[in-house]
Amino acid sequence: MAKSKRNGKDSVFLDLSYNKKYTPKIVKALNPSLNIKAEDIEFVTLHSVLMIKSYNDLGLLIKDNLLICSEAQSTWSLNVLIRMFMYLAETYHRYIQNDKTMNIYGSKKIKIPTPECYVIYTGSRKNCPETLSLAKEFFGNDSALNLKVKVLSKAGKTNIIEEYITFCHVLDEQVKLYGPTKKAIEETIKICQTQNILAEYLEERKKEVVDIMSILFSQEEVTERYGYERFLEGKNEGLSQGITQGLNQASENIALNMLRKNMSVNEIAECTALPPARVMELAKTL
Repeated sequence: MAKSKRNGKDSVFLDLSYNKKYTPKIVKALNPSLNIKAEDIEFVTLHSVLMIKSYNDLGLLIKDNLLICSEAQSTWSLNVLIRMFMYLAETYHRYIQNDKTMNIYGSKKIKIPTPECYVIYTGSRKNCPETLSLAKEFFGNDSALNLKVKVLSKAGKTNIIEEYITFCHVLDEQVKLYGPTKKAIEETIKICQTQNILAEYLEERKKEVVDIMSILFSQEEVTERYGYERFLEGKNEGLSQGITQGLNQASENIALNMLRKNMSVNEIAECTALPPARVMELAKTL
């Protein structure tokens, strides 16, 4: 029986966010003052192999003047402040590099998008703060460096973010009843559709949601098995090389699993960080 990965709902957030039909609604839920269309949004999300290294869930550039960084997490962690800081630094670096007219060493002040950072918390912690501060949490307020992240943790139906948080709470309840199984996933979808929680999205993407969460469990299992085995094999060759081999092997095994489920090359490349050409080579082996 297929099982759901513990943080599978976080990747449902990715699938929801990358659907251009819902992205403007997500932006509106994050910042109600904004009134934008899908064509105003550019995805600038940073990815990493198998979601093991630091990455942000969703990076959006709005009309080239607003940079939105958001992360969905079910486990409370103040380290999200560090991840957000690293994401912003790397994204601004790429943004400047891609514009040949910008010279950070020149006398003319360059123009960069204004940042907004959000964490969407879906866990059970009560009384979450409305805002997190890097200076306060890591430097005792005495720091030249600061970053503020707005915390969204309210479940409900007012907007799509509240509905997503509600979806996560329902999933947690079903996992308690049925364990991390396909049954828990299916019951979650059924309950949410009945209660009009992400109903339209779940109606359109029911199969994909079940596949995403089932595959993510396989991803975790393969990573643990092959990554660790390759790590042991690579001890004499060096720790870094062993881990890299393990991750590459895991990525390819996951890609094969996804190909068997008839997922597209682009979707597989997005999830595994493999080049599309390599995914197509793997497809020929089936």
